[in-house]
Amino acid sequence: MHNPDQNSMQIDAGMAAASSESFYAALSEIGQLLVRSLDPPVLYEAVIEVLERRIGARFVMVGELDRDSSRFRRIAPARVASGMDDIYPESMSFSIARPAFWQGAPQVESDIRHTPGLEMFRPAYLRHGVTSAIAVPVLKFGEVCAALVIRSSHASFFSPQMIELLQQSAASIGLGLEAHGQRMRLLQSVHDEARQRHALRLLSEMIKLATHSVDEQVLLAEACRVARRTGGYQVAWIGLLPEDAGATLQLCAHDGLAAGISTEARLDLDDTRHADEAAVMALATGQAQISHRLSSGRVDWPSGSDMAGVHALLALPLRVDGAIIGVFVIGAARADAFTTVEVQVFSEMTVELGLGIQMQRARAARVAAEQNLRLNLIHFRTILSNQYAGILVIDEDNRVKFANEAFCTLFGLSETPAELENQPVAVIYACLKPTYEDPEREVARIQQILSRGEPVEGEEIAMRDGRIYLRDFVPIRIDGVPQGRLWQQRDITEQKMHEARVERLAFYDAVTGLPNRRLLFELLEQARMRASREQFQLAVGVLDLDRFKNVNDTIGHGGGDRVLAEASARILGMLREADVLARFGGDEFALVISGLDSQEQLDVISRCILQALRAPFNLMGEQLCLSASIGWTLFPLDESDAEGLLRHADLAMHAAKEAGKDRGSLYEPVMELEQLRLQAMRERIAQALQQSHLQLMFQPIVFIDGLPGRHGVAGMEALLRLNDGEQGLVEPANFMHVLDDPQLARPIGRYVLDEALRRCQAWMRQGISIPVSINISTRHLLHPAFFSDIDAVLEAYPDVMDVGFGIEVTETGPSMDHAGAKIVIEECRRRGIRVGLDDFGTGSASLSHIQQLDIEHIKLDQSFVRDILSDERNMAIAAGVITTARMLAKTVIAEGVETAEQGDLLASLGCHQLQGFSISRPMAAEAVPAWVAGWVPPASWGRLVNERQSLLSGHVDHA
Repeated sequence: MHNPDQNSMQIDAGMAAASSESFYAALSEIGQLLVRSLDPPVLYEAVIEVLERRIGARFVMVGELDRDSSRFRRIAPARVASGMDDIYPESMSFSIARPAFWQGAPQVESDIRHTPGLEMFRPAYLRHGVTSAIAVPVLKFGEVCAALVIRSSHASFFSPQMIELLQQSAASIGLGLEAHGQRMRLLQSVHDEARQRHALRLLSEMIKLATHSVDEQVLLAEACRVARRTGGYQVAWIGLLPEDAGATLQLCAHDGLAAGISTEARLDLDDTRHADEAAVMALATGQAQISHRLSSGRVDWPSGSDMAGVHALLALPLRVDGAIIGVFVIGAARADAFTTVEVQVFSEMTVELGLGIQMQRARAARVAAEQNLRLNLIHFRTILSNQYAGILVIDEDNRVKFANEAFCTLFGLSETPAELENQPVAVIYACLKPTYEDPEREVARIQQILSRGEPVEGEEIAMRDGRIYLRDFVPIRIDGVPQGRLWQQRDITEQKMHEARVERLAFYDAVTGLPNRRLLFELLEQARMRASREQFQLAVGVLDLDRFKNVNDTIGHGGGDRVLAEASARILGMLREADVLARFGGDEFALVISGLDSQEQLDVISRCILQALRAPFNLMGEQLCLSASIGWTLFPLDESDAEGLLRHADLAMHAAKEAGKDRGSLYEPVMELEQLRLQAMRERIAQALQQSHLQLMFQPIVFIDGLPGRHGVAGMEALLRLNDGEQGLVEPANFMHVLDDPQLARPIGRYVLDEALRRCQAWMRQGISIPVSINISTRHLLHPAFFSDIDAVLEAYPDVMDVGFGIEVTETGPSMDHAGAKIVIEECRRRGIRVGLDDFGTGSASLSHIQQLDIEHIKLDQSFVRDILSDERNMAIAAGVITTARMLAKTVIAEGVETAEQGDLLASLGCHQLQGFSISRPMAAEAVPAWVAGWVPPASWGRLVNERQSLLSGHVDHA
């Protein structure tokens, strides 16, 4: 143990006076150490001892580089005295070494207590009186591999002569390390060569076994014996995967295991207790596996006392024809027994063993086949005689060896099978020739098959009577020797007819008999190529029956199918034979009309088709009236491929529906651009939902005859905006179509519900109790989970129901499903939720429709309010709506009031509530409380309301 004495200061002083003789003596002793070829740690300790004894060096240590951790690891002294750990640290960071050190130059610190970067060592240096130090790099093959570190109490100790001595000492250590490395590589090379010779001997023995073993079991047993005894290993065993035993491994042969262990022992490969064993992993990965876990006390399968001395296992997968059939396992006493050389040789051994197993199995299979063939000859006639297929066996002498009854029946032969036996084959062929549709071709084909002598399977033959036979030809060989040939033929006429029916179903619609989508694309592509070649116009159309869902709902799908069949027949009556009508799917049809001269000609065809479909359909004693919408595109004006032409026609068809149905429309490129714009907006809104870029603004609704402040405010309408970082707030007019999108309608609706009620409850807690109204899309309103969404937000914000909230649906919404909307609205009203009809006057709802729905208010659309001062018709409509709504006890809210004059006129007409820019623009939720508190209605409203009430009272009195 290294322990400097208490007279270290005196020794340190003596160190400075070390003589040249001491330096030479130190170098001489270090040179003698190199001759002894010491291991590196021993060499380090010896060099430290020489430096301390000869030149009085203090606190000497050697640290090797650990490049993985970027630290110097102390190697010598290996042990330090108690209390000296701080001056002999276990490791030091590379950062303390300067760049010159890595170039091979010594690093001298003359005032180490004040050197930046070494603060961590300062307490130790103070405690041990160290003021200076040197770190000399040790180079091995020109690269720094270690550092020789010496500390001193006097900077003068590290004189140029001392530094040179230490450099020579470090160089000597480097030479010793190089010599030691070369010696170890030489020893390893000799050792590897011996192991390689030994392994090659094993491989040679295994090749002999694979070639000369009498059967598979002997081969497996001898392979284990050779591997263990010739190789000098502890144990060897082979396990195979039985074909019928599932995920199990059966021990088939072994050498070195207990004598009583059964070769029937099995290992369940699904048992997780064995999942990390070498044999199991080799089977799973198909790669050689080495295991050393036996040294920890755990024993791999098969366990036993004979495995106690095994400290390493090598498991190699066995393959036959590329498939893994088992595993070859060798156990060794030495943990380092299986180097790369052994693994490589044993892998080659398993290849040879696999080839040997393959040879044995092939030999066994051939013997079994020969035996089976001889046994089956007894049953041959009985089995073949009862076959449905016609069988004819010809021997090598070109005589009939066997024929069955089915053969005679298939070809209409009058002879019995027994009468055909031993007949020359030429006689048989002469009898068969007249039965073929093309006798000469079939005779030539038979001669071709015979000359090639190769099996023929599934060859179709056309017979004179229209039937189709399937022919097989099989040369008969036993042990490679030709023994004849076998012809087998069977009637597949019914099968071919069935395949034809199936093929028709694959290309034609079962309801209408028209080409289906699959065949349509082929026909369209052919027509497109012909139009390009012959330079004529090709019209591609998509036709959709309007409101066909109502037909299925009324008369059922069976009746709907009959309507589709009659509709297709009517359309076909308008087309030429060369034109194509296909059922595209559901109630959609596709048309391909070629040879057009002009667009006017297409317009005539389109009108004729639409007119034909307008005629009533007589079905089940009732008349059904239908219409259709058609979209067209013209090739080559539209240069798209087949799929693109149909997509463009479909866009035009949807444009026809949006224009009012029962009409045709021609594709224009702007339609696809609009479709792309709409899709881009869908994606933009979906992303905004995920990134919280949607925002609610709130616009006040006020009473015409109300009071200042919150008592004159009827409520706040939540208005959705897209918060775009570049464009600011985007108005809903730019993404209105997305609000009813099947995938986005409910998520948007849930966001609006949650945000609006959250804001409403926040206002209430600030003393502003005003209701909020929310626009709900039709798709969300009619969604099965609509009330689940309502209940969720009311549970989150229970205070809102104290002031209530309302929902608004568009006028066209309930008309989509009047019955369903009526049920939902009634349930909302039962729950205390107000329901209003938005944008009234722009849709298709009638006053009777409004009367049937349990709504509280209607909103007069801003399109009537905008020009109410200048357009008498708009004023008349507004007055009529207000008067009728009052008679139906419905509140009227006029939206889009942008001027005080518009508000005055609406007040005089008796409108109840107003909303618009003249009152307030939409505002952020945070601005609502202040606006409500400061609201003052125009004085003119109260005067106009009083005048109207007086006028109405006068009319009543006069009456």
